[in-house]
Amino acid sequence: MPAFDMPRPAEPATPPPRVELDPQQPCVALCEPDALLRALLGEWLQRADIEPLRCATGAPAPRVVLVVADVPAPRQDGAARIALLRQRFPDAKVLAISGQFMPGVCGATAAAIALGADAVLAKPFAANLFIDTVRALTGL
Repeated sequence: MPAFDMPRPAEPATPPPRVELDPQQPCVALCEPDALLRALLGEWLQRADIEPLRCATGAPAPRVVLVVADVPAPRQDGAARIALLRQRFPDAKVLAISGQFMPGVCGATAAAIALGADAVLAKPFAANLFIDTVRALTGL
């Protein structure tokens, strides 16, 4: 009977070296719990030469100019979530994203005003719409 080599488990990827962010460089904090979407948004930002930052509690924050915040239940706790982010990042604008917004909703709408956000985007959205909104809010 021929012997079959069992596939070996992949070697764990070596984490990339930790890069210290320049505290003066403006960046966009991504407060999105879904790791895949957060990675995708980060990739879109990097392609547009905008520095993404994962929104982690307790981490010292560089110069955050925009917070992209997932708001899973806008009518229940959306305004409270935005208020907490405004406390943590008082100088940053807030872009609320949610699958609960009506499709096609984007920009400074009644939903944004009700939440206390500077703008909203309904999930799913295209990369160009996301980057255009980020640029409009930040001037980056």
